[in-house]
Amino acid sequence: MSFAPIFIVGVPRSGTTLLRVLLDSHSRILALPETPWVSGAYGGPLSLRQLLLDLAEGLYGAARNITGIERQHILAAGAQFLEQLLEPALAARGKSMLAFKTPSDIPHLEFLVDLLPDAYYIHITRDGRDVAMSQLSKKGSFFLELRGYRRLSYANVFHRWVAWENKARAVLYRGNLKVLHMRYEDLVIDPGREMERVMAFVGLPFEPAMLDYAAKSHDFPKWEAGSTDVVRRGTLSSSSVGKWRKSKKSIEVLHTLARHDKFLVSLGYPSSELRPGHHECVLIAAYGLVQPLLDAISLVARRARPLVRDRGRVFACLCLLLLGIQSLMPSRIVSAPGLASDAFGALLCFGATFSFAAAFGPVLRRYGSGSAIRRAGFIMLAYVAILEVAHAFATGRAPTLQHMVLSLFAVPAALLAASLFRFRLQPSASTA
Repeated sequence: MSFAPIFIVGVPRSGTTLLRVLLDSHSRILALPETPWVSGAYGGPLSLRQLLLDLAEGLYGAARNITGIERQHILAAGAQFLEQLLEPALAARGKSMLAFKTPSDIPHLEFLVDLLPDAYYIHITRDGRDVAMSQLSKKGSFFLELRGYRRLSYANVFHRWVAWENKARAVLYRGNLKVLHMRYEDLVIDPGREMERVMAFVGLPFEPAMLDYAAKSHDFPKWEAGSTDVVRRGTLSSSSVGKWRKSKKSIEVLHTLARHDKFLVSLGYPSSELRPGHHECVLIAAYGLVQPLLDAISLVARRARPLVRDRGRVFACLCLLLLGIQSLMPSRIVSAPGLASDAFGALLCFGATFSFAAAFGPVLRRYGSGSAIRRAGFIMLAYVAILEVAHAFATGRAPTLQHMVLSLFAVPAALLAASLFRFRLQPSASTA
């Protein structure tokens, strides 16, 4: 028989964890916590999806190099691996059916459908206005899931909700997939009726005891932010339905709701019924122009955050900053006692180089030891070259041949410096 688990599909903060623990409370269903390793949902380099795609499409993969092996054989092997991997978990609980729930699987939904075409897909939807409010209340807990939508803001969370809801509908409601759609609002208002629908869909009897999910034991990993609300409440509640109506409507919120109100109505949710005045209409229109700038500022701040959290990197950047000021405006720096301007600049250059190597050494070494030395040299050369050329223009001197040569090194070396951010900079152990 083909492997046919249950897949809960829903945008984060749409009730996916609640539905998961309700299913997990059934005597025959083991509903797992999030499994980002299946599709690489959190952006890690290792996942079952990446392995199978490399085998099916990669230059050195099995499909391209072994006669008789095709994509469908590789996917079938992946499904069998998944089934056998989790079989001990089923045996330990005395259950017979698996359920998966990872909201960030939605961008890779085509892969899941290809991998498990016989699965039962339960698509749960919640009002995007409540989703955005719930997401923002968690602040940084869901940062990884919003990487592709820039900063954590109401507009970007709502944009993600619209995009992922459209993606789920485009993938699930086609062909002969087994799909059940339900609304979070209906689940918390009448859980008995909704869970009867779900159990009839998957072909198992409804058990009233499954509604008392707090009386059962569930797996709640500490890193799974969605579990905290379910654990804290311990019972079904409809108090969060329509909570967006009581919130303050900022210009960002008004701009977002005006942009997506038709989509909300198309899903059966009530209109936001916005009636902004003339002054607010101007601000709403202006926000659309300001938002990209705010996102860009947030991106720079996010990239700089690992630098600020590490004392060694703060010291390295401070030395580089002082070296720049000393080079461009030597009269503005208070000379150190007994040191001439050139000597002070040389001291700063030594301190900047030494601290840079100490602070960024672990990152540079990921390239390999020899390559790390070359890249570090290019990075420092880029900085010195930029200072030399800038100083020539600042003092009104015509750039010499030396400046021209340095400027040729500056651009590619600066690009190499920027490539450091391809890696995730972690704070040192002393400051973590």
